[in-house]
Amino acid sequence: MQETHFKSRKIPKLQYSAFDTWFHNCNGVHASRGVSIALKKGLAFVHSQTQYDPDGRFVFVKGKLDNISITLATVYAPNQGQVQWLTSTIQQLQLFAEGIVILGGELNVTHNPFLDSSSSRSAISFSGLSSLKVALESLHLVVVWRIHNPTTIDYTFFSHPHHSYQHIDYLFISQTHLTDVSSADIESISISDHAPICFTLQLLVFCKKAWSWRLNETLIQDDGAKLTLSGKLTNFIDNITPDIPFPVIWESHKAYIRGELIALGSAVKKRRSGETDCLLVRIFDLGENA
Repeated sequence: MQETHFKSRKIPKLQYSAFDTWFHNCNGVHASRGVSIALKKGLAFVHSQTQYDPDGRFVFVKGKLDNISITLATVYAPNQGQVQWLTSTIQQLQLFAEGIVILGGELNVTHNPFLDSSSSRSAISFSGLSSLKVALESLHLVVVWRIHNPTTIDYTFFSHPHHSYQHIDYLFISQTHLTDVSSADIESISISDHAPICFTLQLLVFCKKAWSWRLNETLIQDDGAKLTLSGKLTNFIDNITPDIPFPVIWESHKAYIRGELIALGSAVKKRRSGETDCLLVRIFDLGENA
């Protein structure tokens, strides 16, 4: 993500159930610029190193994803001097990167003006664009969406000063792993004035550990939960027919009560999560008003 506009001392604790690991870079005390990388919950990623830009324009993260070396990078290029800044940043990334490189960001420049701008023009000279492509090629990076959509015309941003639609947001990946990308899309502009870009990368099949249920003992210590379970058990017993063997009743009873305990546990977890979210919002508001 780019243009997060967080202050370094007031980064909110983002509560997204699907993402539990975040790397933020902010522009000091000013709520300008800012970039972030979020990792999905349960992802087998072991973090090893992070590099931040002092101006809050990039963050590099590297580690191992299921024992595969990978580098994630997000950049937010300035409105002027884009080519020089991007070239310098890519050189820094080249020294930092290990393994597969995934680079995403707002470049503030069209990679191919004829396909990426409704006006077919670019504020950057063609020699400047060539220099940028050479820098990207030094890391063997390719535009994922364009490779999967070679003739499609689509844009990620509308420039009011230039009165034109532009494709200035990109996702790059190491060329050697382009075959591992199964799809790439530009989604609709919704919560931001830029359209998000996504792609699906299938490195290998992750084997999930078998889920094993364990009793949450706090449930059977709660008077309300005990009353609910007692009523469920009574209802279960009242519906038993005489011709069912006792071993079948016993196994059915275990499966039934386990399901009820899981439902109760989920309800308790949801209630506590809601209470925690409310407290975090209050803490954040108090910090803003301090």
